[in-house]
Amino acid sequence: MTEFEKNLVYAGVDTHKDTHTLCLLDYVGRAVGTFRFPADAKGYDALAEKIGGPEACVGVGVEGAGSYGAGLTRRLVELGYCVYEVMAPGRAKRKPGRPKSDPADAEVAARQVLAKVNLSKPKDQTGWTEDLRQLMVARDRLVQATSAMINAAKALIVTGPEDLRKSLTELSRKELRNALAKFDPEADGTILALGSLGRAWDLQDREADALEEKMKEILEANAPALLAIFGCGTVSAAALAVAGGGNSERLNSEAELASLCGAAPLLTSSGKTERHRLNRGGDRRANRALYQIAVTRMSYDQRTKDYVEKRKREGKSKKETIRCLKRYIVREVFRALRHPFEIKGPSWKDLRPARQALGITLVEAGKALNVGFQKVSYAETGRLMNARFLEEYDTWLKAQTKEAS
Repeated sequence: MTEFEKNLVYAGVDTHKDTHTLCLLDYVGRAVGTFRFPADAKGYDALAEKIGGPEACVGVGVEGAGSYGAGLTRRLVELGYCVYEVMAPGRAKRKPGRPKSDPADAEVAARQVLAKVNLSKPKDQTGWTEDLRQLMVARDRLVQATSAMINAAKALIVTGPEDLRKSLTELSRKELRNALAKFDPEADGTILALGSLGRAWDLQDREADALEEKMKEILEANAPALLAIFGCGTVSAAALAVAGGGNSERLNSEAELASLCGAAPLLTSSGKTERHRLNRGGDRRANRALYQIAVTRMSYDQRTKDYVEKRKREGKSKKETIRCLKRYIVREVFRALRHPFEIKGPSWKDLRPARQALGITLVEAGKALNVGFQKVSYAETGRLMNARFLEEYDTWLKAQTKEAS
């Protein structure tokens, strides 16, 4: 063993809100020591200085690289260190008699780097996916708060005066919001309470819509291929983009993405029974996005409907069928993440000029395609990034052009 190899170290960091604890191991796995640093810019540099230069460090295992350790991870990557995200062992997996402390957790992280187990490349949190994640978090909170306000308003309506309950009970969600927002702010009792909830509801709805529109702009500029997946809306595309991260090349295969999204099949066979079950691990927000896409396709995509019927004849339950669908959808998502600007089919920018040149109205086009004219309008303005419908619309326009000529 050369002198250089003897000077190599393995590092592990247990991260928290205010402090980070570093553990260093030498080339044979002996603990060199543990050190604590503040979780700020000066602390990051001091921690890096204690490790030594990047050339002397085999790797740094950071626990919580996407949360408390996000700032440290970015700084270490900037300095040229090989950084891994490590998994903290749960209580059930912790060895009996082993202490639970920050230095002990940091040592576990360092030993995972030494053994090369439970390691993954951390997501890039410096680009557009980080902006998308922050917008998505804010929108989710607004939607949750809005749901709480709707429930509170409906509870007040149920216990309110008879004439008020009768006038509001049959209204749709949007109609109820508009009606409550117009209530007199100078009134008393139930009217004042409902009006206050209605105005807050209206404000948060508009804020959530504005954030969703901004999310769509980011996706159109950086990953339009995700929006082009059939059944994948803005919110689902954002969840999948954030799960993949700004450095989606860290995912080596579709199987890795499926495991990350909790869509990898888990074998649960016993004796003569051979079957797979749902995976309850992985990124649950990304898993929910896959579920929404699958459910949408089951309602509106004939090819998916045929597939569901086939699985039903084979004896598959609805849950098992959706699990299979999610795994197939992962293939499309993986290709979209790896090739974010590769969209098969026509561009939406060419559709409106072609229709107007033929003198066809939106209503006529909608009737011919058996859809509402709003869907045609959304397709022409880029608001509907559905490659299959765009291709169908483009084919129909070309057929009309041939007939006209």
